[in-house]
Amino acid sequence: MQKPKSILATVVIVFSALSLAMVSTTAAAASITLTPTAQAPSGSLNVVGTGFGATKAVAIGLGAESSANDTNIPYNATPDGLTSSGRTSNYPIKPGSFLLTSLVVATGQVVPHTDNGNGTLSSPSQFFASGTINYATGQWSTVATVDISSFERVYGATYTRYQYNVTPTGGLTTNSSGAFTALVYVPAVANGNYNVTAMDAQGNMATATVNVNSAIPEVPSLGVALLLSSVAVMASSWHFRRRVKSANQN
Repeated sequence: MQKPKSILATVVIVFSALSLAMVSTTAAAASITLTPTAQAPSGSLNVVGTGFGATKAVAIGLGAESSANDTNIPYNATPDGLTSSGRTSNYPIKPGSFLLTSLVVATGQVVPHTDNGNGTLSSPSQFFASGTINYATGQWSTVATVDISSFERVYGATYTRYQYNVTPTGGLTTNSSGAFTALVYVPAVANGNYNVTAMDAQGNMATATVNVNSAIPEVPSLGVALLLSSVAVMASSWHFRRRVKSANQN
C-alpha cells in the first residue's frame, strides 16, 4: 500500500505539471500591443503581435463587428471537378463565424459548409472531402469526393466582419516565431474607443483598444518616431559636414 506522504508527493507533482502546462498554454496565446494607445483620426499605430501561427497571413480589423452576407460568389473549379475556390467580398473574418453554402441548381439542395474556427470547414454532405477558410484574406476552398463539375452551383456566405480593414496594403505575414510588426492608420472616425483586432489564417486572434480623439495632436507611432529620429540624425550630420567644409574653405 502506498504511503500517505508518497501519495501527497505524487499529487503535488501532477498538479505542478498541470499548472506548468496551463501557464505554457496561456503564454502561447496570441496578443497584440498598440503604440500609441491614443491617437487622432488619420494617425498611425504601431501594432506588435506575438503568439500567432508561424509564417501565416495576418489581417487587422478596426471598429465594431457587423454581419456580412455574400450572394452568388464567383468561384473557380479545377479541371478534375474536385476543388472549388473563391473569396468573400469583405475581410478579415472573425474566426468561427463563417458559413459557406452551395446551392445545387438542378435539385434546389443547399449544402452547408461550417467554420470550425481553426481555418477548416466541415459539411454533412457525402460529396464533401475537406475545406478551408483563410480569415485574413477571405479565400475559401472546398474539395469534393467526386467530380461535381456537371452540377451547376451557386455559392453564398454569411460571416462576421469588422468595420474597417486596416491591414497594410502589401499584406502581412508572421515570422517563424509567430510574431509580426505592422504600421496601420486610423480611419477618419468619430471620437471614442475602438477595438483593434488581429487574426491569422488559422484562427488565432487578439484584441486591443485605441482611443481616438480629434482634440489631441497626432502622436507619432513608434515606427514613425524612429523614422523621424533617423532623418533628424542624417540631417544634423549633413549640416555639420557642410559647416566643417565651409570653415576649411575659409
